[in-house]
Amino acid sequence: MADRIVCWFSCGAASAVATKLAIYENEGRLPLVVARCIVREEHPDNERFAADCEQWFGVPITNLISEKYDGSIYEVFRKESYISGVAGAPCTRLLKKQVRLDFERHGDRHVFGYCAEEQDRWDSFLDANNIDAVAPLVDRGLLHSESLAIIQDAGIRLPAMYGLGYQHNNCIGCCK
Repeated sequence: MADRIVCWFSCGAASAVATKLAIYENEGRLPLVVARCIVREEHPDNERFAADCEQWFGVPITNLISEKYDGSIYEVFRKESYISGVAGAPCTRLLKKQVRLDFERHGDRHVFGYCAEEQDRWDSFLDANNIDAVAPLVDRGLLHSESLAIIQDAGIRLPAMYGLGYQHNNCIGCCK
């Protein structure tokens, strides 16, 4: 049994819908935190989207940041001398995963916004991480396109990056 639920909100539509579902399902039974790893190079519209989602959630968002890198991909690139390659992008590992590891506690149940079409990515994530984690969208068979529609149906304008043609709400000019 989990002691606390941590919803990892990335300012993407899928993580917003997964968070909303987790809040609804929890019904206040367990302490619940909506956590966001700040990356400075994300589109500035993410602040508006986060505020809109926070109101929709009815739960405050806890903003976390890598102090070592000041939440900046450019600081990661400068200090690590590496941008991206076969091992992936260090910015994701150092600005998101490491921040998550530093924040999590034993007994947490983690909620992530993987969509139904990302079952393989979700399975790989579970294999690589020894944590109690759930993906409500995968469990319900919800596609990314359905997450976008749910956000819009809630009266929330999607983040600007979607309007710029990005499939996900990544950093501007994502190196992955």
